[in-house]
Amino acid sequence: MSKFLKLMSVLAIVALIAVPAFAEVQNVKVSGDIDSKMINRSNYDFNNGNTSDTDTWFMSTARLQVDADLTDNVSTSVRLLNERDWGVETAATTDIDLDLASVKMKEMFYAPLTLIIGRQNIRLGSGLVVGDPDTNDTAAFASITALDLSARKSFDAVRATLDYNPLVLDILMAKISTGAVLGGGNTNDDINLYGLNAAYKFNQYNSEAEAYAIARIDRNGAAAGATLKTDTTYVYGVRGSLEPISKLVVDAELAIQRGDFAVSSTKTMDRSAWAGDIGGSYAIDYKWSPKVALRYSYRSGQKQSGNDADDDTTGTNDYKAWDTMFEDQTHGIVANQIFNGNNDGVDSNGSTINVMASVVPVQDLTVAVDYYNFMLAEKWIDLDVTTRTTFNVSNVRSKKNLGQELDLSLGYDYTEDVKLGLTAGFFMPGKTFLKHNNDMASTVMADVKVSF
Repeated sequence: MSKFLKLMSVLAIVALIAVPAFAEVQNVKVSGDIDSKMINRSNYDFNNGNTSDTDTWFMSTARLQVDADLTDNVSTSVRLLNERDWGVETAATTDIDLDLASVKMKEMFYAPLTLIIGRQNIRLGSGLVVGDPDTNDTAAFASITALDLSARKSFDAVRATLDYNPLVLDILMAKISTGAVLGGGNTNDDINLYGLNAAYKFNQYNSEAEAYAIARIDRNGAAAGATLKTDTTYVYGVRGSLEPISKLVVDAELAIQRGDFAVSSTKTMDRSAWAGDIGGSYAIDYKWSPKVALRYSYRSGQKQSGNDADDDTTGTNDYKAWDTMFEDQTHGIVANQIFNGNNDGVDSNGSTINVMASVVPVQDLTVAVDYYNFMLAEKWIDLDVTTRTTFNVSNVRSKKNLGQELDLSLGYDYTEDVKLGLTAGFFMPGKTFLKHNNDMASTVMADVKVSF
């Protein structure tokens, strides 16, 4: 009998160990959205002589998110994502990607601390430096044609938030790329992001101020077969906004970049770049709810001293082009896709003036217009060979006037959960381009978005 009781006790213990443990769920929320778009793009090479210059296609973005509140201020978020062009059936286009997968622990160890671990969205300030892991101009892992329209903006990161209201501190570390895995020959070849952001809200004028220090350490060039030295980018910036009078909001941001720009296995250049934004918006208290805004943006550029527009490093010791880092800003829906790299104009090596106006002529309908004027900070010169942009380099000249863009949009709230949109953008090349490559580039998009 004694042996039988011992056996039963052992089996009971084994059974208890084998049973999986589940956290007690207090609340579960299921949400998501489906966004379907019709897209037309024309003359993105600024030359309408090519019969393949215009294309029309459809794409869909579907997201499903589950948020669960557990006990002791612990919560989780998981979001699945699919982005695909219609009529394209491949293993990649029908993939379900993991967009979010994070655990949040509030008041961890002591009240002010919140810790988020896992795949999560991170956007600091206006998105000048951190907002999208591959910038909002492209998408590293998407299988859609319009990569600039990808909805994926998540980082694999650890983020600690210290809330000392009205002061909030954010400390973060994100893994951008792992490089070779353990045992792959080199484990010191990752791309890492580190950041510290301090935000303070004042009691007067709805004002706020932010200061940040961001570091990107890129050792990916040390991977097998590559020879680049470590590329480092350190960004120090401040941003602020206030409402000096009712419905008038002004804001400004200034950031500098330092570090080492990796050229080869034996050479690095000192980074010396800067960026600045200043703007304001005013909501007029009148029928149709009119709103106007004016903004100026500057991104420093690198003067080419080599044989072509892709050579930014010959004959100079400083690299002055603003690195787009992980930006999440749009300056013109056409220009945003075409001029999408470092020193390419607009987001880097660019000076942009933006004028915006919007009205609500009838309930639930918003009409908006954006005008952009683009200038190069540094001219493109010695343009014998280039892959910098999509146009033929022989039809480019060394002028700073990059072009102008006009964007028009209609947004209609069909119901509380359904939004209809129509957007058109027209980019008119400036004197940077000769007559063989100065045709207008345009896009038209119609979309239906359902949120649940």
